Amino acid sequence: MPLFISIITTFPTVIFTILLSVAVIYWLISLSGLVDSDAVEGDGGALDFGGLLATLGLHGVPLPLVITLLALIGWLFSYFATLLLGTYLNPGLLLWLFNGVVLVLGFVVATIVTSLLIRPLRPLFHPAQHLPIEQRLTGKQCTVRSAAVNKEKGRADAHIDGDHLILQVRSDSALVRGERAIIIQYLVNEDAYWVVSEKDFEAGLAD
Repeated sequence: MPLFISIITTFPTVIFTILLSVAVIYWLISLSGLVDSDAVEGDGGALDFGGLLATLGLHGVPLPLVITLLALIGWLFSYFATLLLGTYLNPGLLLWLFNGVVLVLGFVVATIVTSLLIRPLRPLFHPAQHLPIEQRLTGKQCTVRSAAVNKEKGRADAHIDGDHLILQVRSDSALVRGERAIIIQYLVNEDAYWVVSEKDFEAGLAD
């Protein structure tokens, strides 16, 4: 027991111990209903962060689950690496180098294993993914890419499930480059999407 406590409370395992402790506290609190444990990463405005997670293969499931698995796997790797190898090294530069390598490898291994574990879980958290992309884009935010958008022409950038899409869009009101809009519906005949400016959309909701 003293050896166990010593390993989990010293560098590098203590880093994962802290992360795992926070994750456990989060899940305990979520059981009380005080937090939303079903929040999925990449939603809202965190498009850059969502894109990073998608690149690492950590997208498509609730972010708390990703963090919990990363912390747990990293903790296991760090603990057993230290137990089996680190305890035989004398304090000094070599031990610090070993601990640094274990920390880095812990995150790398945790990322790889977590991405494999969550792969079969994604359909459980995205039941709407079987829907056509046109339906899934309805209600999503996009950003005008072309110089202008009107009833005849226009293009916009949109993000969904970590993917960057360039869409043909149309609008009643003139929109300019960089302006944000909301996708309302898919225009089959034009293979384009009808959009309204974010301001008009929010004003409509307020009314």
